Amino acid sequence: MTETLPTSYLPAERASAAELARQAGKLPRTEVSFEALDSLQSFCMVLNRFRQVVHINKSFLAFLKEYGMEGLVGKRPGDLFGCLHASQTPGGCGTTDFCRRCGSAVALGEALRGRDALKECRILSRRSGEDLDLRVSVHPFAYGGEEFILMSVDDISAEKRREALERLLFKDLLETAGSVRGLVDLLVEERAGDPLAQATAAAAGRLLERIFSQKELDAAERGELFLRITGASAAGLLSDVAAAAGEGEEANGKKIVVAGDRQDVELRTDKALVTRVLGHLVKNALEAERTGATITLTSRATQEGAAFIVRNPAVMPEEARLQVFQRSFSSKGPGRGLGTYGVRLFTEKYLHGKVSFTSGTGGTEFRAEIPAEI
Repeated sequence: MTETLPTSYLPAERASAAELARQAGKLPRTEVSFEALDSLQSFCMVLNRFRQVVHINKSFLAFLKEYGMEGLVGKRPGDLFGCLHASQTPGGCGTTDFCRRCGSAVALGEALRGRDALKECRILSRRSGEDLDLRVSVHPFAYGGEEFILMSVDDISAEKRREALERLLFKDLLETAGSVRGLVDLLVEERAGDPLAQATAAAAGRLLERIFSQKELDAAERGELFLRITGASAAGLLSDVAAAAGEGEEANGKKIVVAGDRQDVELRTDKALVTRVLGHLVKNALEAERTGATITLTSRATQEGAAFIVRNPAVMPEEARLQVFQRSFSSKGPGRGLGTYGVRLFTEKYLHGKVSFTSGTGGTEFRAEIPAEI
């Protein structure tokens, strides 16, 4: 081991070349665990207690094709990814002030204390000149009386770029659609009773709602959706949903009925989110039906809160029944079908309820159960 070096975060010391060679040779390359590492597309490496590479999997080797295996043993993660800060101090990767905010270094610090960790980090690579967004997972383990760290790294740069573009796109779309809606509302005021103006206003309203709905779903998938808890009644929610759905183009020539025997239940929940869940269910039911069909909405009191039920006469095809709630499936073509997926996501992850369906003789019924209080 080299002499003690100054550090601003993790220990700077490294193993000697002889110790690295011994550790690299000690790890059995023929064991199933190492064969499994080589089969993974994630970048995987085994580090010693000095955070130096003693084994690296095939996927990472392919990424670092300008290096040979001998050149990789002994390096630290920042060296491999070409981190701009890895060469700024004698101690190297993990020892600068910048490393205190690096997700990779923080995760390795946890591993040195015997704990698993999952972090994200951003690296400015001196090799490519681009920012790298990485998701890092570490797991400490012992082998042959020595401590090692299994580290896996996934490049999430494309995912982060997409998220940033989506946020910007949603912002621009909502601002533009909001402006259009405002102008159309003025047109409606000036041309009271004009069917074309009223139809344009309705279309602008649907456009704004659909953009906001997709933005909300995107936030929910990222775990960034915040709830606004207020009081609400089951009967009131059904009435609001039926009225809103009746104005949509999917409802043309069809009836939406709120059952007279519905049971009212007082809830403490996110009223807007429950309304969105029920709206998705009603919209899907309307899209599945022909002109003249009736969609029935009702509610029932349960031990936990309320069950909202949406019924329509049509029976779902087997292909659809077997793939309901899956994100990528749609009976309406590519890029669609987020309705039931969104219902499950909102209901189970955010409203702490559950959703189910049946489809057979007598029609199709979706049931969303919402607790009395969340």
